[in-house]
Amino acid sequence: MLNDEDLNRYARQVIIPNFDEEGQEKLFRTACLIIGAGGLGCPVALYASAAGFGHIEICDDDTIDLTNLNRQIAHKNNKIGHNKAENLVQECSSINPNITIISNKKKFDKSTDIKKFDLIFDCSDNLETKYTINLLSHLYKKTLISGSAVQMEGQLAIWKSGINKEYPCYECIFPKTEEVAPITNCREAGIIGPITGLIGSMQVNEGIKEIALKNYNSSAGYLFLYDGLVQSLDKIKLTKNKKCPVCSI
Repeated sequence: MLNDEDLNRYARQVIIPNFDEEGQEKLFRTACLIIGAGGLGCPVALYASAAGFGHIEICDDDTIDLTNLNRQIAHKNNKIGHNKAENLVQECSSINPNITIISNKKKFDKSTDIKKFDLIFDCSDNLETKYTINLLSHLYKKTLISGSAVQMEGQLAIWKSGINKEYPCYECIFPKTEEVAPITNCREAGIIGPITGLIGSMQVNEGIKEIALKNYNSSAGYLFLYDGLVQSLDKIKLTKNKKCPVCSI
């Protein structure tokens, strides 16, 4: 049950008819894992904390660098050299001290236990990690909200292949290949900060919709493509790959 402080803190959320107090209580009971505490992970963690997701774990083994600060908005100049996940937890706790939020400073891999989480936010910036997150989310029937951003473009998708076999998974749409992939990480290709802010905000918005809204049709099965240069947002219907090695498990 929400107490008076909760009702005041989340007043602008609970007055939404399709959300109300029941939706807020659902957020309180939700455990989410945020993989990556960088350009996407910062806005995801900050907004998820502010919204009142009750249990959050942030996973990142990297440390803060000066080149991160144009987009990783939770990290400050005086925190250079500190672990990203640990610092992001501190920033989120200062926004909302009434939630449980912890850091995991280990690299995410196949040994990572995701069974206790309801939502997985993929805020990673490399394909190897994304394939691993997708595999585990499929195996353990988790809702995966994946974002990516490079230069002035961003992508967003909700993957629920383990929950509903009619939905595609990440590897259905982006299959592994022996060909040399285009550069997609910020370190080599570059990134404009507001792009990560926008995609990260959209990830949390989808998370809130998945957990808290009544009479809601999931956006799973679609890919959202944002182009910051021309200010366009496209929504593409995805087709499941019946030969996908992940979905066949």
